[in-house]
Amino acid sequence: MNSETNAHDGNHVRLHRPSIVVLCGPAACGKSTFAARHFRPTQIISSDWARACVCDDERDQRFNAQAFALVHFLIEQRLTLNRLCVVDSTALTNPARSELLNLARRFQVPIVAVLFKVPVETCIARDAQRERSVGQIVVERQYQNFLLAQEAIRKEGFDQVLELQDEDLDKVRFEIMFRPVSRHRARAD
Repeated sequence: MNSETNAHDGNHVRLHRPSIVVLCGPAACGKSTFAARHFRPTQIISSDWARACVCDDERDQRFNAQAFALVHFLIEQRLTLNRLCVVDSTALTNPARSELLNLARRFQVPIVAVLFKVPVETCIARDAQRERSVGQIVVERQYQNFLLAQEAIRKEGFDQVLELQDEDLDKVRFEIMFRPVSRHRARAD
């Protein structure tokens, strides 16, 4: 069952622990800053961090398979302990989101998509100021992929889809409700 929530309708969002929260948007839209502002560092599972762990360079895309294997492993471990998992990656492709949806189904936990609807010009300007800039061409390509992904995301099986505009990023507040899931409920692959 999909429900869609717009941050303009209310700035209060209830999440369950355990669950998976997928931050989705192009580079420099504010995902990492948002995650750091609203969640504990231990709750955030960053694909950039995982990439740096496996190959010493968070920008080296050649090691995405290994980085996402680590991301998925950490999600599994946290879900077995009834923890919240906030996935900080672009999540722009169906296969990337599908893996996360499969983990949520396997562990029988809610999964929420947070769409960062920030203007491409803002993303480009922010990226230009970052030490680890990906460049305007990459941001524009990711932004186009994000626009295409938005409709698909609403049909993929997320329990909730939150749309955040740039002005919502500081206003939204999360309430995390603990609802334990028995470890034996996680189904084997």
